[in-house]
Amino acid sequence: MYKLLLATDKPEIMEAFQAVNSWESLGFRTPRMVSTAQAAIDSLKKHHADGIAFAFEQSDNDALMNHLTQDYPILPIITAGRNPGQVMDAVTELRSLLNRTHADFSDDNFGEADMLQLCRHEFFRGLIGGKVAEKTDVTRRLNLLRSRMSADKPCVLVELALPAGDSFLTGRWHYGSERLEVALRNFFGVELGGMRILVSVLPDERIFLLACPMLGEEAVDSISGVVHRHAEESIAHVREYLDLHLSIASVRVLSDLTSLATNA
Repeated sequence: MYKLLLATDKPEIMEAFQAVNSWESLGFRTPRMVSTAQAAIDSLKKHHADGIAFAFEQSDNDALMNHLTQDYPILPIITAGRNPGQVMDAVTELRSLLNRTHADFSDDNFGEADMLQLCRHEFFRGLIGGKVAEKTDVTRRLNLLRSRMSADKPCVLVELALPAGDSFLTGRWHYGSERLEVALRNFFGVELGGMRILVSVLPDERIFLLACPMLGEEAVDSISGVVHRHAEESIAHVREYLDLHLSIASVRVLSDLTSLATNA
């Protein structure tokens, strides 16, 4: 059974969690509940938690989030639902993630943090590919997956293209789009100028770079210029080592990460 911590001083949220009477069938013990941010910090020191939900005034939210970022960087955060249905939806999503991150991996070097990173890549690939509908879905998943990408700052989306008629993906490369994405991460994936740059290869074989400011970091003023230079340099390395001839097809500056939601 997984263990969940609820930290809130809002009666309606406490009542929503208390109204759920099927915790065992959801795969969880009855949540431990505390009413202050400091009590949540103390609880995490004494008791194991597989996930946390919290809701306070902004200053307490920030203090608790800072503590989680420093000491519990892979502890999933779920939305503190205000009715039992919302609670059950959030907990079901958390259980699905925990089942993956707590799986028995045959490779001893691949653990919970590695699986969480893989889930992040899957999420961003889906976000770029139009698989995320609402802005709230973006922020919810960023918290759940403990991504440090900021949801509300300008970011850059770059589409890369192959020369017309190039058969690299269908001919010379025999390992599929996901393996190509893994290979390209070695060239494009980096933290640069207060941003994290990710590469995604979509199932239709389109290739994108997403550059987004990280929480707690100040991005450089000309984010598109930094990303463009990094892309050009990385393209040269890809050409040299993989004989894959990419070019920049387009560069878009987005108002924020949530603008990639299809209903934004």
